[in-house]
Amino acid sequence: MQQFPDVKDIVLIGGGHSHALVIRMWAMNPIAGLRLTLISPQVHTPYSGMLPGLVAGHYNFEQTHIDLQKVCAWAGVRFIKAHATKINPEQQSITLDSRPDIEYDICSIDIGSTPNNSITGFNEFAVGVKPISRFYGHWQDLQNQLLQHKQSQKSKTDDPFKVVIIGGGAGGIELITAMQHWNHENNCQAQFTLLSRGKTLLADAPKALQKQLTNHLSRNNIDYKLGFECQSVDKNQVQGNNEAIDYDKVFYCTQASAAPWLQSSGLDLNEQGFININDQLQSSSHKNVFAAGDISHQINHPRPKAGVYAVRMAPILFNNLINSALNKPLKTFKPQSDFLSLLALGGKFALGSRKPFSFSGRWVWALKNHIDVKFMNLFHQLPAMNAEASGDSVLDPTLQSELGIKDIHELAMRCGGCGGKVGASVLSEVLKSLQPYPHQDVLIGLNSPDDAAVLNIPSDKKLVQTVDHLKTLIDDPYLFGKLSALHALSDAFAMNAKPQSAQALVQLPMASEAIQKRDMSQLMQGALEVLNQHECALVGGHTSEDTQLNLGFCINALAEEKELLHKQGANVGEVLILTQPLGTGALFAAHMRGIAKGNDIQSALKNMLQSNQPAAQIFHQFNASACTDVTGFGLLGHLVEMLKESNVGASIDMANIPALPGTMDVMQAGIFSSLQPHNVRLRRAINNQDEYVHHDHYPLLFDPQTCGGLLATVNAEHAPTCLNELKDKGYTESIIIGEITRLPEQAMITLI
Repeated sequence: MQQFPDVKDIVLIGGGHSHALVIRMWAMNPIAGLRLTLISPQVHTPYSGMLPGLVAGHYNFEQTHIDLQKVCAWAGVRFIKAHATKINPEQQSITLDSRPDIEYDICSIDIGSTPNNSITGFNEFAVGVKPISRFYGHWQDLQNQLLQHKQSQKSKTDDPFKVVIIGGGAGGIELITAMQHWNHENNCQAQFTLLSRGKTLLADAPKALQKQLTNHLSRNNIDYKLGFECQSVDKNQVQGNNEAIDYDKVFYCTQASAAPWLQSSGLDLNEQGFININDQLQSSSHKNVFAAGDISHQINHPRPKAGVYAVRMAPILFNNLINSALNKPLKTFKPQSDFLSLLALGGKFALGSRKPFSFSGRWVWALKNHIDVKFMNLFHQLPAMNAEASGDSVLDPTLQSELGIKDIHELAMRCGGCGGKVGASVLSEVLKSLQPYPHQDVLIGLNSPDDAAVLNIPSDKKLVQTVDHLKTLIDDPYLFGKLSALHALSDAFAMNAKPQSAQALVQLPMASEAIQKRDMSQLMQGALEVLNQHECALVGGHTSEDTQLNLGFCINALAEEKELLHKQGANVGEVLILTQPLGTGALFAAHMRGIAKGNDIQSALKNMLQSNQPAAQIFHQFNASACTDVTGFGLLGHLVEMLKESNVGASIDMANIPALPGTMDVMQAGIFSSLQPHNVRLRRAINNQDEYVHHDHYPLLFDPQTCGGLLATVNAEHAPTCLNELKDKGYTESIIIGEITRLPEQAMITLI
């Protein structure tokens, strides 16, 4: 099937229920020429309907959260982990924290709501139930406090631990009954109090249901105060109605409010700060901005904030986002006037109502559980994707004219007669925004471009030159730019050379000019951030087109000859220190299949974004006799190079080989990098491999690394101090994995 370029960007801000469903729908029906991106500050988004069950102990974390990064990888959607801090609808861009703006053609916002925290003392002393992602950590802290309080009690007559929840709506009721259930199941001694400004609980519910609720609260020793107007919260008390309520921990689940950053967005908002939308879910002020879920306010059909509306919005939102990009007619969303309401009460018991009926019992909880689990299975039980469903960007001819791009066939059929070069306008606009490090040795570079860069090499320095190139392994070009620069610099760091200058080799996927500019800008800003941090000047490069994003660098570095570290030189009796855990090859192979867990990928990225330069300087300080970086050949391949040059052997403690979180799981599932079989050929360097071939850590020896750590040999006497220095500098998982031995008769390496 023919592959067509991306032409327009649809960007989703927030991982709410509507957007999660839109991503799943996209996986089943991707639209050629359109690119979908999700921006979320969290890898996991909680399903609010199961939060009470999580608190009560009926579910675990994974059962109640959607792994956004994993689902996006499966669906072919770009995932960018970042906080949106502003939307600029006139410029069609989104401002993010600590990284460049993201541009869009169509945007949708589904960021949920937060409880109103305008009451004095809420920010200092109280914990908001929303956003739920922040609340859960506080609940875990409270669990520990309750258990510690139980252990410190001398008798059951001691004062109970006092927990207060401000807010008597459905959310507050479900939360306090769930907390009380966990408290009871764990034999803790806590007193729970619910404060409600209303004169009755669940005022809109049938009277019979209200009575069942109050009876349940009384039976479970949960106090509640009605008509309580909270005025302030201080360190130990909630003030209101001329009385003070003592507490040890206080939460608030009050009336929903909107994210403050929307106030400066220029979007039309209602009095409470929510985004006003029309019946097509578009912003009433900007037609290429959509909103869904709690953050939206449908002008013609206002409804209370409830997850059921977000779920029902999703199919219409999916249709309208695509049709808006294709200049097609939009569909109308009319929310239902009533819905089935189910209220979990701690144990596996729930109340339910749909006017005018109400009901209760364990069967109601079972019904709620069935509905919730069925919804979450949409994201936990992801089907395997075939070629049509996964989207090879096949462009239906009937859509070509509606994409708004003239002669789109010319984009798809670009020839290689010009070397596949990217257009000059793309390069010139991106280069204008770049500010490379002004290295004094650069005589001619980007600031005064010529046919080639001109550099000065100081007479007392040696030139260290290296080149490296990566295919994209993460769908965030800014992050990929940082990784590529660090990966290329690593060879220079391994030799303890200081970077001087870099030339870039960029290959962009075929796309419209606008999208190529966006990707090139993100890519080079990420790379330049790393290069500038290491005082390495970007002096030039070459840009062309390919089927996927690629980035490489030629690095020039300088060092005095006596300062250089080399692969050869390891001595018998020295220990081998590895600065980072292994597993990036297998993890990103799993990620590309939509199988890896989002938290595992984020953990790997945290390690990969750590520069090897300080580690090399520490190894030089401790007179390391040999040093190399662990990259594509894997640990065994790079160790063999080191030993071969030094004519020595090594023993490796298999139990000490560190693995990144999640690596062993994906390896045991049979998922490996495509380079793994090539690296495994070096197993002949192991003289007792038959004894360890089934060891859990054996595959780690061959896993190819991207942005891997350093491997160095250090005098055994100095090794503990060296390890402490490395850990103080942030290489917290540095470890001794073996020692240098005399060269064995048969093979270089012995596993122990």
